[in-house]
Amino acid sequence: MSSIFDHLFDTEFLNLSLQYLSDVLNLAVTVQDSHGQTVLSQGLPGGQATRSYTFNYPQNIGGLTCTAADQAALTASEPHISYCLAAINSQLAREEELRETSEEMLALSSQLNFLSKVARKIIGVEDLEECYQIILQEISTAINADQALIHTRGRWDDEVEVRLNITLAEERQLQECDCLRKPRNIEQPIICSLANGKSMLYLPIREKDGRISGQMFFLRPADQRPFTAYEKKFVGIIENIISPTFETLRLYDSLQDLYLNTVKALAAAIDAKDEYTHGHSFRVAKYAVTIGQQLALPSKELSDLEIAAYMHDLGKIGISESILGKPGKLTSEEFYHIQQHPVFTDKILQPIHLANNIIQGAIQHHERLDGTGYPMGLSGPEISLFGRIIAVADVFDALTSKRPYRDAMPVETALKILCSDVDKQFDRNVVLALLQAIQDKMPGSEFGEVSATLKFDALQNLNQFLKELTEFVTTPPTGSSSIT
Repeated sequence: MSSIFDHLFDTEFLNLSLQYLSDVLNLAVTVQDSHGQTVLSQGLPGGQATRSYTFNYPQNIGGLTCTAADQAALTASEPHISYCLAAINSQLAREEELRETSEEMLALSSQLNFLSKVARKIIGVEDLEECYQIILQEISTAINADQALIHTRGRWDDEVEVRLNITLAEERQLQECDCLRKPRNIEQPIICSLANGKSMLYLPIREKDGRISGQMFFLRPADQRPFTAYEKKFVGIIENIISPTFETLRLYDSLQDLYLNTVKALAAAIDAKDEYTHGHSFRVAKYAVTIGQQLALPSKELSDLEIAAYMHDLGKIGISESILGKPGKLTSEEFYHIQQHPVFTDKILQPIHLANNIIQGAIQHHERLDGTGYPMGLSGPEISLFGRIIAVADVFDALTSKRPYRDAMPVETALKILCSDVDKQFDRNVVLALLQAIQDKMPGSEFGEVSATLKFDALQNLNQFLKELTEFVTTPPTGSSSIT
């Protein structure tokens, strides 16, 4: 049952109109609801002529009934009744428009609040799957979905699936549901009920050119109300906004891969200038990232650290191959040229406008904590964390790799040399991180691709050796700086 009073915010004009028809035209006027029940009356009944008028509204909300003394009086009052009714209908239309506008504004506000919340959570997130996970979780919370799934493209067009409380078996059931068997349904958002009674909201993910690149599914249990048309519209609007974000992140990931592969190729070309440094930059990058992981660096910093490590010898492109591959001791002049390669690296990288920590890491790996390093003679905290990490990774690989003037050292010997120079050349925490990394990933478990090239004195004693070195670095022996 509905009446005009359910849809008029301001009833003053209605009351004035009824009063005018009653007092001036001597009419008895009643207002009925949708069931014909009187909800308001004005004037004294008893006339002989009666006529009813329906309110003009999208749904039935009743109308007016006017009664006059006779038919002639009612006919004479008709223009006045029509004018009052038209004015009331106009007010109803305006208030309906205002209501719809208010609802649209509330819906828009809800959407903007949702997008703002999601934006705050995904800002700085560069991992595509992590971004999908956040968005899936937030949409599910917004529409009260218990289960959800995104199936779409990742970088290089590989398939990506992110699930929320959905098993593989349930996913297969979703893909095979009857409501998605019609091709036209796959291209538009739909709401349908599954065989198990759950309500499903399906949404295609579109590219800028309109092509469908994936799907989103949201499920609600059978004992809860089904998804509504508003929720379908809401998710559709969100999809229209976030799809470009998905596409941008895919492109970013692809460019990151392309960028890193280019850096690796350039580093390999530099290493190839000297047969003894083949694979050096690759190994240094792996050691550096492993150390960074032990130091709990965030993923973005690990990515930057890897790039800096690959680029750390870029400046050797300006050094003569005869100097780089010289088997004997370098002259003072030759060593001076070698010391310039970080400067050349800096000159190469500066115009590219890379992140400052990448450039610092690439050019500071020969600086020493005691200030006697090169090229700038930095000391202590003046040396960036990336520079200190790559310094340890670089020397560790140099010691454990074959050189023209010596064979590759065993890991134990190389670690003793690193530990003996803690706080003079190398950062104590960085060396400890390397020791812990080797202890956690020593041969027989998972030291990674680079571990296969390493030599050890006695693998069966390695764990105890690493523990002793760790204790030495953590608490250096009093009055002694050597390692026995």
